Amino acid sequence: MKLWNEEKDISKENKTNSFSDITELLQLEGEMQQQLFERAREVRHLHGGDEVMLRGVIEISNYCQKNCDYCAMRAANQGLERYRFSAEEILSIAEDIKNTNTISTIFLQSGQDPLCDSVLEEVIPELKKLNLNILLCLGQRPKEVYFKFAELGADSYILKFETSDPELYKEIAYTPLEKRLQCISWLQEAGFKVGTGNIVGLPKQTLDTLVEDILLAIQLQPNFVSSSPFIPNQDTPLEKLPYGNLNHTLNTMAIYRLALPSALIPTVSALEKIHKGGQLMGLNAGANVLTINFTPTRYRRKYRIYSDKRFVVSLEHALKTIEEAGLRVRMPSQ
Repeated sequence: MKLWNEEKDISKENKTNSFSDITELLQLEGEMQQQLFERAREVRHLHGGDEVMLRGVIEISNYCQKNCDYCAMRAANQGLERYRFSAEEILSIAEDIKNTNTISTIFLQSGQDPLCDSVLEEVIPELKKLNLNILLCLGQRPKEVYFKFAELGADSYILKFETSDPELYKEIAYTPLEKRLQCISWLQEAGFKVGTGNIVGLPKQTLDTLVEDILLAIQLQPNFVSSSPFIPNQDTPLEKLPYGNLNHTLNTMAIYRLALPSALIPTVSALEKIHKGGQLMGLNAGANVLTINFTPTRYRRKYRIYSDKRFVVSLEHALKTIEEAGLRVRMPSQ
């Protein structure tokens, strides 16, 4: 049986056939799964070579307006010690990222904290002087804020939809999915390169839900797309749930590569958290991005995006993983 041929169509124009094909691909294991990964690597090679882009993340605030059931930075978690970086702190760390000479993108991430906005308005023009791409992941903002960030020089923005199921999203995030998708539309309108994606292993999620997640990502036509396994997080309503399914996550990543050949696809640290070598598995499934953490140690455990014992990616780990995958680092343009 040949795994992939011209008859399989997972494009956004052919949703009926796509649903059946994606359902089949999501469940692959063993030899057939390896064939899927091999095909994903072939597509990556054809559309971007064998280079992995490195991003340097600074987690600038753990304040958050939202109350998502899966995240310990939720507003209701009064036991979490909060922090917010100053412009000076961000710029100092940005110099360290620039000085690696291997990282092309500075990634500023926070909870949904509007009080960061004035700091970012000061920081973004200064970061442009370092000749780094500026990637933001700051949650939902008014349309005019997105346009302001773009005007100041930010290049890209990540806003994951998490799940395509409106009822599930409302149940775990307490806000409408429609509002989040509207924000993605505004980001694209503002001229950002936009990233989005899903979480595998949320409560009440089904195989059909995951298929719909993939179809939604294809419909949005993002520049970056990711799939992350659910990680149970202490001090949250979902802390007793199991990890998300590793095979479903890796298969989703491979399908994203086939459907969105030129997209940047990260192999996320959560993969390494649940399985030693998980990020290597992600590269072998078609990913081409690794994010190195530059948040100072004293703040990392307070940034509870996965758990207080999350896997923190170092530059050394990233370079070793890329080498083991037989790939090379995409060097910053000068």
